Amino acid sequence: MVDKAEKQARLQGRLEPEIREFRDRMRTLVLATVDDEGTPNVSYAPFALREDGYYILISELARHTRNLLANPKISLMMVEDEQGCHQLFARKRLTFDARPERVTRDTPEWQAGIAALTARLGDTVSGLGDFHLFRLVPLKGLFVKGFGQAFAVSGDDLVDVLHLTDGHKPVATAE
Repeated sequence: MVDKAEKQARLQGRLEPEIREFRDRMRTLVLATVDDEGTPNVSYAPFALREDGYYILISELARHTRNLLANPKISLMMVEDEQGCHQLFARKRLTFDARPERVTRDTPEWQAGIAALTARLGDTVSGLGDFHLFRLVPLKGLFVKGFGQAFAVSGDDLVDVLHLTDGHKPVATAE
């Protein structure tokens, strides 16, 4: 008989490479931010992943940057392209609640973040003064593979994978 720990280890061993491959294929994050009055905004930004978080370089002219500077609450998502998915209602996606940290310009952390963005995406706009570098530190998340296939993931390199077992429920029909 397979015990719970062994089942969890097998699930993690199977899912972790799939999550990493999905994440590494993505070049942009969808960002959900909130302004200081609580009004939500959704946008996107190109990113680079380092061992300490997701790095984004965004202009203060953009609403999402002003939101992050006023209210450091953010959720991020990577989502399967519509063209390649089998079911629009169940697109593969990886989401995280994250802690944004503004990286001070001309520090070693700034240089490392800009180097990662440049290596991944090519030339950046880091020389423009209105651009801010943020490190988004993932806290907790969710990886969805399809219907009934949602898995809680941790922020620390996705090591804690837990299958969410409460599935979809059919609509009750009147007799």
